[in-house]
This record gives sequence, structure tokens and C-alpha cells, in this order.
Amino acid sequence: MTPFAEAWLLAFTIAATLGAGALAVLSVGILLQERWVEPLAPIFFRAGRAMPALILLALPLYFLSGTLYPWAEGRAAPVMLGGGLGILLLWAVLGHLLTRPAPTRRMAGIALLLLVLSGAIGFEDLALSRDMGWVGSLNGLAMLVGGGAAFLGLAVLIHGPLEDPDERTGMERALLTSAVFALWLLFVPFVTVWAADLPVEAAWYLRRQQGFWHWLTLGIILPALVGSIVLAAVPQWGPRRMRLVCALLLVQHVALVLWTVRPDAPLAPGAAHGSPYLWADVIVIGAIGLLLFFTARLAGRADRQSV
Repeated sequence: MTPFAEAWLLAFTIAATLGAGALAVLSVGILLQERWVEPLAPIFFRAGRAMPALILLALPLYFLSGTLYPWAEGRAAPVMLGGGLGILLLWAVLGHLLTRPAPTRRMAGIALLLLVLSGAIGFEDLALSRDMGWVGSLNGLAMLVGGGAAFLGLAVLIHGPLEDPDERTGMERALLTSAVFALWLLFVPFVTVWAADLPVEAAWYLRRQQGFWHWLTLGIILPALVGSIVLAAVPQWGPRRMRLVCALLLVQHVALVLWTVRPDAPLAPGAAHGSPYLWADVIVIGAIGLLLFFTARLAGRADRQSV
């Protein structure tokens, strides 16, 4: 069951970071009254209405928790598992509230605060608690911000580059800001661990500087994130550059989730440094992606019928 459990954890973490990130970006857009919110609203609204599906998708993780987490058999298990379900339920409620007609700025501000707090805690438990010695810092928040940047890029790729100059300028600013913030949240914990000489946390990073994970960092994660920032820093984007920036943010986030989750997995037979169970990853990510896609489509169709 290890390949299936690892693949499900990876796919669920990608889906959860994109979903919670979408709600966070939508909250910021409503709070700041950004012009790009209106044309992209249908995509964000479908994502928000699909958030209850994450609760169902989390159930296999609870049955497989003994395979995935070293703490699953201790007294902490009911608390952490119950807290995880509570966070998913909160996100489902926030998704419903933010996708109602004309959400208020007050509602958006409250939702953003709750998303930041719950995301920082939830993603630490989901993706980083596999190392019992790890003490969380900003990594959970980094996953939330990275998911928001990636979903914003995905929304633009689905909708297409915005035509209105004000909407396009706001979108460029949002993509650049989210990319810089994501890089900062990844850089600060790394520097803090080495500057403070924290052996346990340093070991967490050292596992990710070996073999496949080293090349994943140097070959995809850093080039994609830094490249998106460099391309986004030059004003007056063309449609091709906007699509490239969005694609880089999406690819970088998926690679970063893999880099965060998988090195703490048991070794695959004949593999080194916990290399990916590629066949299981492709199948499970594809299945969950299709399920969420059709759930979002049904949510959008229900909204149109109710109007």
C-alpha cells in the first residue's frame, strides 16, 4: 500500500494547496477591490464551491495514516486527525461564503485571516509532520502562498490573458507579488535554520539535497520560480509572456510539493533517497484532478441554474 498511500498524499496536498490558495487569492482580490477579480471570478468560484470534495478526498489519508505518519499510533493521532478535518470543514465554509453574490470586504478580510492561520497549521501537519523532530516555521504558510500563486496562474491559463489594460496591469502586479512572496517564504526558513545551527531542521534540508531531490531543486524549482519573477518584473507583458509566467508558477508549485512531501517517505524497492513512485503518482494525481474538475463543473452548472 505504500506507493498508493504516498501518491494519494502527494495528490491531495497539491489539491489542498491549490484550493486553499485560490480562496486566499480571491480574498485578497476582494479586499483590495482588484479589477481582475471580475473576469476570473467564475474560475475562482468553481474552486471555492468544490472545496467540500477535499473532505472526502482526505478520508483515505486517515485510513492510511499509519503508513504515512510516525505519530499516527500515538495519543496525538486523534487530535491531529480531527484538527485536519476541522480545517477542511472551515475551508469548505469559507469557500461557500466567498462565492456568494457580492461578498463584502469585511468577509474577505476575516476569510483571509482564517486561511492564513489554518493554512500555516494545516500544511505543517499534512506535509511536514512526517519528521517528528521538525519544528514548523514558515513552511506551511509558504505552501499556502505557493498554492495561491499557482492557482492564479492556472486561472489565467484557463481564461486566457486579460484584455482590459487595468485588469491586465492588476493581474501582472498580483502574479509578481505572489511569486516574490513565495520565494521569500522559502528562503527565510532555510537561512534561519543554517544561521541558528539547528541540527534537526538542517537534516530535513540535507535530505532534500541528495540525488533526485538536489536536481529537482536546481533543475525545476528554483529556475521556474526565479524565472517567473524575472519575466514578471518587466512591465507591459504580452500574452505569451503572461502564459509562460503562469505556467512556470504552476510547475514550480507542483515540484515544490513533491520536494516537500516525498523525501520523508519509505524508500521504494530499488530506489535511492525516496525517489518518486512515478506510476502511482500519475494515476492518482490524474484521478483526483479529474474528480475535482468535474466537481467544479457541476458546481458552476448549479450556480447558473440557480440564477
